[in-house]
Amino acid sequence: MDLQRVCQDSPKLLDTILSCIQHVVVVADLKGRILFVNPVVEEVFGFRPDELKEKELSILFTPEDLTCLYPNLLYMAGQNRRFEGELMLMDKHKKRFFAFMVFRPWVDPEEGKTVVALSIRNIDKRKQLEKTFTETPFQDLVKLADGVAHELRNPLVAIGGSANRLYKLCKNHKEQAVYYERIVDNLARIERIIKKVEFFAHLPRPALKQESLGKLIQKALRPYLQQIQKQKIDLKIDVEDLMLFIDEELIATALSILIDNSLFALQHHGTIQIRNEIKDDQCELYVSDTGSGITPENLTYIFKPFFSTKSDGAGLDLAVLKRIMERHGGQVEVQSEAGKGTTFLLIFPLERRRSLRIRRLEDWGLD
Repeated sequence: MDLQRVCQDSPKLLDTILSCIQHVVVVADLKGRILFVNPVVEEVFGFRPDELKEKELSILFTPEDLTCLYPNLLYMAGQNRRFEGELMLMDKHKKRFFAFMVFRPWVDPEEGKTVVALSIRNIDKRKQLEKTFTETPFQDLVKLADGVAHELRNPLVAIGGSANRLYKLCKNHKEQAVYYERIVDNLARIERIIKKVEFFAHLPRPALKQESLGKLIQKALRPYLQQIQKQKIDLKIDVEDLMLFIDEELIATALSILIDNSLFALQHHGTIQIRNEIKDDQCELYVSDTGSGITPENLTYIFKPFFSTKSDGAGLDLAVLKRIMERHGGQVEVQSEAGKGTTFLLIFPLERRRSLRIRRLEDWGLD
């Protein structure tokens, strides 16, 4: 059976075949005018096929993508270039959802006209399930930690107040003063741990803005410069400055955690190096030290909450670092060798398909 010939002779067969496809199928011209759409469009976008015919394809895109991404896709089709990837689209009721789009130009050999075929699949539920599967066990731990911190705070305040009153009753005794100072020091340590737990449990959503990576690194280093000089540490910074879409305070906290860890690992002398590389659609930031390193058996657990190799550590700093990077859509990785040093890698996503989203290809004459 010559399916191509049969479809040409019997349009109803072609309609039947297209209606069986569970993805949205759209055909449009190079101006974005919709020529055909299969029935699945009603399930995914809420439009009946007849509502979309002769309409602009832009009706399916979000307002922020109408300036660059949408015209760039049509421009690419005119250059006989393909596209496929994840993006945000909108349904009839302006509700946004994640979709996977395949965008293919096709030239009619008889008329020489180019049309564009699109396949669109709603992946919103899959994205939500992935997020839920990843976060649920971790969120249970976060809630538990938050509950413990809350239950500790009230008795901690009571102990501190009682110790203070007892001290006032016998503050003329030097031996009692020593015990009081020990109590106060340990209460302060517990308070710091509680604050870390609360920050870990209530980590704010990133307020993303364009920030200079170079300035951010300088900001994170500033409180440590005196200690770096005191410990006679060689600080090397080799950073190609660029603008990242990040929360300045949260990333400064993440960098501070790594600098603090490096200083603890070095104690005296040694090197801290901060450098970056741009690879494809991401910025890789390396923070390295020549300190004591991490043993292989501990390396697996360092990002786990409440795991620490420090005698007085709460085991939350690196867990916080991991959460901060994940909240930014990034990653953190580590390589270490006991006695030789450690390198942490922070991976920041740059604008995905940035040439498509932030500038018009036609205006720049880009292929």
